[in-house]
Amino acid sequence: MGPAGISALLLLAFAGFAALAWRKLRIVRALQPEPRWDAPLERLRSVAVNGLLQRRMVLRDWRPGVMHAVIFIGFLSLLLRKLHLIAIGFDESASFPNAFGGPFAAFKDGIEIAVTAAVLYALHRRFVTRPVRLERNREAVLVLGLILAIMVTDFAFDGFRFALLAERFPQIAHERSWAFAGSAIASAVSGLSQPALEVGYGFFYWTQMVVVLSFLVILPLGEHFHIVTALPALYFRRGRPGNRVPTVDLDKLMEAEDESQMNAGVRDARDLTWKEGLDAFTCTECGRCKDACPTHLTGKPLSLKMVNDSVKHHLIAHGDLIVSGDPEAKLPALVGPVIADETLWACTTCGYCEAACPIELEHLDKFFRMRQHQVMIAGEFPHELKHLFEAYEAEGNPWGLPSGERAAWAAGLGVPVVHDASEAAGLDYLFYVGSAMSYDPRGQKIARAFVRILQQAGVRFAILGAAEGSTGECVRRVGNEMLFRELATKLAATLGELAVRRIVTCDPHALNSLRNEYPELGLHVEVVHHTQVIAELIADRRIEVDASLERVIYHDPCYLGRHNGEYDAPRSVVARLSRDTPIEFALTREKSMCCGAGGGRMWIDETIGTRINIARVEQALERSPAMIATACPYCAVMMTDGLGALSPDGATQSRDIAELVADAMRVASPPA
Repeated sequence: MGPAGISALLLLAFAGFAALAWRKLRIVRALQPEPRWDAPLERLRSVAVNGLLQRRMVLRDWRPGVMHAVIFIGFLSLLLRKLHLIAIGFDESASFPNAFGGPFAAFKDGIEIAVTAAVLYALHRRFVTRPVRLERNREAVLVLGLILAIMVTDFAFDGFRFALLAERFPQIAHERSWAFAGSAIASAVSGLSQPALEVGYGFFYWTQMVVVLSFLVILPLGEHFHIVTALPALYFRRGRPGNRVPTVDLDKLMEAEDESQMNAGVRDARDLTWKEGLDAFTCTECGRCKDACPTHLTGKPLSLKMVNDSVKHHLIAHGDLIVSGDPEAKLPALVGPVIADETLWACTTCGYCEAACPIELEHLDKFFRMRQHQVMIAGEFPHELKHLFEAYEAEGNPWGLPSGERAAWAAGLGVPVVHDASEAAGLDYLFYVGSAMSYDPRGQKIARAFVRILQQAGVRFAILGAAEGSTGECVRRVGNEMLFRELATKLAATLGELAVRRIVTCDPHALNSLRNEYPELGLHVEVVHHTQVIAELIADRRIEVDASLERVIYHDPCYLGRHNGEYDAPRSVVARLSRDTPIEFALTREKSMCCGAGGGRMWIDETIGTRINIARVEQALERSPAMIATACPYCAVMMTDGLGALSPDGATQSRDIAELVADAMRVASPPA
């Protein structure tokens, strides 16, 4: 075919690819260090399962998932074919040994037919069915066109090669006997003249090689760079839900001698970690992060896809300054010019975007750190948070109500209050109530119902009463790490002094904080959710309940489900209470949509788009339920308020699972 020509083409292509790839990778290399070398075997497992086998891609949306998996597997499989084509460029008779070459020729034809079908399906989705998450994307269409061109030219090249050379080279004749597609094309063109066969042979070879190597060169220019970076991004992924907020070195912050040394979180691009930069360059822009994102579905300006796109272009635009490492070089802040304020503060931290991403890109950590900078350094945050911080500082709860009245909800219930470690040692559970159920009337009903259940079952429990204090979960997620540390240190000390062993709470946000964040403060304690305890009590027949409910639909709290993996216990309880099969949302379990209260959004007014709780209740009403069951005091408020606006006649009600169980309990029979 021409050794000089193929050598020049390869040299040009690989030089172009290396130069364009380094343009991005040098920026990643210059960003903040972050160790990601732990658990190598688990990291390799993720690469194998979610990278090579495409599990996340296929399971969450199987049709486009299979389409992508076929193209990806075809890409990997046909790398060997491209090496074969390069060898042909140096020696036109180059072939694999017969034992391998024949079966591989058949395999190659089958894979190329599958890839062609997958590309046609992808084009059909983009131009005919046009799912909402797929915006117009010229690069995607170009890449699909290039892949299709590679498949077509390879089939044609095989046909002309077999027709021209099979009689001269036995090994090529052996390939033809296996290559069903290439052989069919060879039969179709075999009547052409020798010069015509030579022209076709050369044309389709060089066309394919130019397309293949052009594809290589353009990879680093857009989102298809993920073909190179996706597997490394998977290997270095966090490997856990985004249920812990990155900590801030408060000692270093307090010791700063001047304003230039005061830094917390993320101000500009140089504060990003190398993994956050790699994620921005790796985002495939598939749009899956938007499918159940509560902010995107309600018209707010936030999606992981668009955030990554904005960060990516910003990094490229300021790459030279970032790479220079010059501390005097001024970079624009990320919040404002790159990530709009309303985008940053719209996030409910529900974690859907991370759970949906097929290559496990991370979103929450950088948003948490941007909020830390805005609150602790810049002093720029939604005005409602000022009142929230003041309430926590004064009384340790978001309502600013007297801390001494924290246990007033339990008046008349005979709930014991634990005072020392000896009393705590005799408990099955310490019931951590939390602010929402201590002060909010809606939450107090849930707390009282749960107490009735525990008492009926003979569970040994107690509360902390006025000594309880807040976990600080809310203020941490809006960026006030200093206030969180103050609240959390006090509560951790209280629990530590009492040597508490097991905690039960009705609040998934408190559960998440105590379970996943308090260990960094030295507190290690088992924390369970009230639905888990209730499910166990019912299974052990320590309480008996009547199955009298119908058409119950259960709403998954984000911090119980996605962030802590509990989907089944609440459903098992709802099933025991129902005389029919409980209903499920269209967006349910791992794909459940947030109620809108997480990430501090409970305390910030929604002024853009539809209210999230209204949208979630609308999704419930589409299934015509009689009851929306909740398992979180914040979800209870949001669902109740949503129903007040959409179903004021009371045809559909909302109650926490504890309330439903308390009402359905049979009175214990007196001993014989």
